[in-house]
Amino acid sequence: MAVANEQPVERHAAASGNRWVLWVSLAAMTVTCLPNLFGTMLTGAHPALGWFSWLGYNLDDSCVYLSWMRQVADGSLFQRNLFTIEPQVGRQFNVLFLALGLVARFTGAPLLLVYHGARIVAGLAFLHALWWLLGMVAPKLPARKVCFLTVLVSAGVGWLPGQWRASGINSPADVWQPEAITWLCLYLSPLFLVSLLLMVGVLGWLLRAAETGSRKAALLAGGCGLLLGNIHTYDVITLIVVWVAWLVVVAIRRRSLAARAWLLSLGAAALTGVSSAHMFWLVRTEAVFAKRVAVATMSPSPMLYVLGYGLLLPLALGALYVALRRPSDDRPAAPGALSAKTAALFLITWAAANLVAAYLPVPFQRKMLMGAHIPIGCLAGLCLAALAQHIPSRGRVWAIAAVLALLSATNVRFMLRDTGNFSQNLGQSRIHRPYMHSGEVSALLWLREHTRAGEAVQPLPWVTVSAHGKAAFVDTTAACFAPGLTGRPVHAGHWGETPDFGTAMGRWVRFQMPGTPDTERRDLLRRSGVRYLLFSQLRSWTADPATKDAIRGVLTSAPYLRLQEGASNDDAEVYEVVKP
Repeated sequence: MAVANEQPVERHAAASGNRWVLWVSLAAMTVTCLPNLFGTMLTGAHPALGWFSWLGYNLDDSCVYLSWMRQVADGSLFQRNLFTIEPQVGRQFNVLFLALGLVARFTGAPLLLVYHGARIVAGLAFLHALWWLLGMVAPKLPARKVCFLTVLVSAGVGWLPGQWRASGINSPADVWQPEAITWLCLYLSPLFLVSLLLMVGVLGWLLRAAETGSRKAALLAGGCGLLLGNIHTYDVITLIVVWVAWLVVVAIRRRSLAARAWLLSLGAAALTGVSSAHMFWLVRTEAVFAKRVAVATMSPSPMLYVLGYGLLLPLALGALYVALRRPSDDRPAAPGALSAKTAALFLITWAAANLVAAYLPVPFQRKMLMGAHIPIGCLAGLCLAALAQHIPSRGRVWAIAAVLALLSATNVRFMLRDTGNFSQNLGQSRIHRPYMHSGEVSALLWLREHTRAGEAVQPLPWVTVSAHGKAAFVDTTAACFAPGLTGRPVHAGHWGETPDFGTAMGRWVRFQMPGTPDTERRDLLRRSGVRYLLFSQLRSWTADPATKDAIRGVLTSAPYLRLQEGASNDDAEVYEVVKP
């Protein structure tokens, strides 16, 4: 009779756990919206805060995804790189942004609303998938909850005063690299969240296939891999490294090749290879795309990853130590779960292989760190749950909460930094603004309505001139947003999407300088094919009236430029190129 009563008890526990994770996930996604809600409250406080993008950190990369969505919303199946005028085959498509663009097309919803709505939905879906995966590696409900919370909120020691500094990749990874930390993915990026969701799907279903011999599980893993290969191809390389490493560990433990697991894995890989092969074909046939892939995003010193995960690493090693001390005949705690020892070995293999992948000799190294935080955080959660068992039940929850609060400090400081940047109207790049003048946006929308698809426009960068007379760009916000707001290409607009971005943007700085020969300006207009220029350094925060007046003098006196009165306003002026 006791056995008969176990199933209802288990179902009740499962239902209770699912309700718990739903409410925690909803609360987490609500918190991730708070900085942007604060930013919305500042809108209109003064003219520079006229239009809020709901973007702060990595604003420029979000503008790329908005440009893809814009093209789909305008009726295109494929997505071109609109941050360059170089010729393209034009056969790139991303399933995620194809879907989001279609949502915008058929609902009429603003792209930014669709983008952030997708982030929230993808965040909830990923957290649900994470809970499912934790059921295999931490099936006991109390430990499973602690693991979930640890993966959800934890980061490293980048928040410490001696580590927290605006120095890019010379800081601990949790200060600046969203791929490294689950919470930052939830806070910033639907792309990262969908990628993590699919990575969890691939590894979870492969685990199920390897343990049970299920062809259906292998097929589901392959389906997730098929989507991942199109949406975020870098992660396929990471998963190959992780899964091959795990199969080798299994073979060593069992002193057997586990041929069926290899065959099922190859079947999943075949499906994944379809989309990955398409991306490889693009690299070989699309020069612009190949240049983008070749842009170096190298991993920092390993010590910065050690600091970026901080206290999680000793906790993770503690969980491995406890698991390895268990008897060799340790059994799974629940149906469909791994034994504690096997689970710990899988998690440590995943974490180690993921970190190794981030140092493979490819130009996009650090992108392949995606997912490493999950096994590290899960191991740390297992250790934390085990340590908590030695605390009286009355204080156990408070002790766990205190540790989690300490582990989450960098994420809190990260979001507070963004709210501070919103108050100053600065993105972390310092050359982008999360807000634009209302007139800048209305001028860009005029360009959308009065130009044809494929016609190049170029918002001019804001320029400052040093005491020694050297000119440099200090703001490229309008050029970055232009493809997403207009659906039109720009000659220069994004550090990675625009080939040789610094040189290209530097040419537009020289274009605006009074001492530049007219022949050089005309040559740039002819080679770039730009039909309209947008000048918005009218009420800029650079506060350099002499530079502004000098540039306006160049633009208004050029016989090959014509001011478009209907498009211009107090914030921005639009010039048509008439005789380059």
